[in-house]
Amino acid sequence: MKNRSRRFQEHINFLNYAMDSIFTYKARSIAIVFSLMIALMVLGSIAFISDGLTKEAESSANFAPDITIQYLQAGRQVAIPMEYAQQISQISYVSKVVPRVWGYIYYHNRIYTVMGIDAVKMPIPKDIGFVMVSGKFLQPNDNQTAVVGNYLAKVFDLETNDILVLYDQSQQPHNFTVNGIFSMDVNLYTSDLILINLNDSRNFFNVSAEEATDLCVYVEDQTQTRYVAQQIAQSSPDARVLTREALKDALVTTYGARSGFVSVVWYILLLSVILVAWNQASAVSEEAREEVGILKALGFSTSNILEIRLLEALILGFISASSGIFLSVLYDFYLGAPVIRDFMLGWAAVYPSFPLPILISFSTMLTLYAVALFPLFVGSLIPAWKSAITEPDIAMRGS
Repeated sequence: MKNRSRRFQEHINFLNYAMDSIFTYKARSIAIVFSLMIALMVLGSIAFISDGLTKEAESSANFAPDITIQYLQAGRQVAIPMEYAQQISQISYVSKVVPRVWGYIYYHNRIYTVMGIDAVKMPIPKDIGFVMVSGKFLQPNDNQTAVVGNYLAKVFDLETNDILVLYDQSQQPHNFTVNGIFSMDVNLYTSDLILINLNDSRNFFNVSAEEATDLCVYVEDQTQTRYVAQQIAQSSPDARVLTREALKDALVTTYGARSGFVSVVWYILLLSVILVAWNQASAVSEEAREEVGILKALGFSTSNILEIRLLEALILGFISASSGIFLSVLYDFYLGAPVIRDFMLGWAAVYPSFPLPILISFSTMLTLYAVALFPLFVGSLIPAWKSAITEPDIAMRGS
């Protein structure tokens, strides 16, 4: 018990000495903390946005049907004949095939999605948290009615029973009565999606009753989704067959790491911090070398000195990481992540502005602290070991 108590007191003394050393060598400490803090701020901002966009992409894929069928000509998507729906409905395990007619409109330098659906046959998955904030959902017999997301409604100051004027490709106005306003867990859909009935969308986009933009296929047994997709691809070689999982992978790739940019930033910053830590730890002053000699003369072992230096690195790393993460949260939440936001969103930046999805997860926080501590340990260990093994008289003489 006495040995444990004595050893615990030694650790406390080493910790106090490490704190004193940090304040003694202010220039070194400030250089390490500042470089790490800036690196962690950039790194944390990118990681939080990347995690948020990845989660947003995964959630948005839940809005998709089990299988989406598009028709290609010369590698470009064109309207798909409705006769495909009849053929696909004959395949085993297919529950129903629902056509959609949708497209984009350009308004005030932003792109909005107008989607025509069959209000009776088109299911709305519960996974995306779809709820009607006000009004009611599309009704089968309603004409020239629309349902919009709550964020879009706020931007245009829309309420139920208001008139929404949309212009088609020929710049002809179409008046839609706002029947309801909905909310989702996926901000992208609430910011740019306008839902109308299928017949209204055919008229708006000038699509005949024998065609659709794409077909939504729903499968009775989810384990047979791949089998159904293979059957569709074999019977319809001109069709593009997209399962929900394939769409999810594509969205995660698009919104997530942004073609490996995040990973590159991680490695570059990690290397930079290691070099800074190594440089600062190696540039030990004459006073610091004398200090090591005095400690050795007082009976401090090599392991004791290494422990003190590693405690210094631990304290500096924790302070730097905490400060950098705090700044990254301010940068993302309160400033809206300027510059980084546009890069991470990429082509999605042409859509209406919507609250940037930011996710602060335990695993990301743990990784950020590890990134702060690891380079300090690596950059400090060898210089600290070299000074710790120096003989006391040599260290005090500085030669």
